Amino acid sequence: MRNIGPKSSRELSEIGIKTRDQLRALGVEETTRRLLFRFGSEKKISLNYLYALEGAIHGHDWRDITPARKQELKALLDTLRRELSGDQARQFTGNR
Repeated sequence: MRNIGPKSSRELSEIGIKTRDQLRALGVEETTRRLLFRFGSEKKISLNYLYALEGAIHGHDWRDITPARKQELKALLDTLRRELSGDQARQFTGNR
């Protein structure tokens, strides 16, 4: 897939995404949610990773993403990180 290197390809495969069609079907939000859930404590999922996913989904270079879409992706990543932090805190304290 365009914009996706070998390491990212392995990570995507580990969460069940092996093709562009699978990535497209899940979309950037659900894919990022799964990556954060699976790898969040092991590595930092970067904004550039989201740009690469967005470019791969749409078949263009990540540098061609509009500034407005980049802002949306940044907000998405911030929101998903907060959600994951909240979920982990609830699991740690036993609260649901």
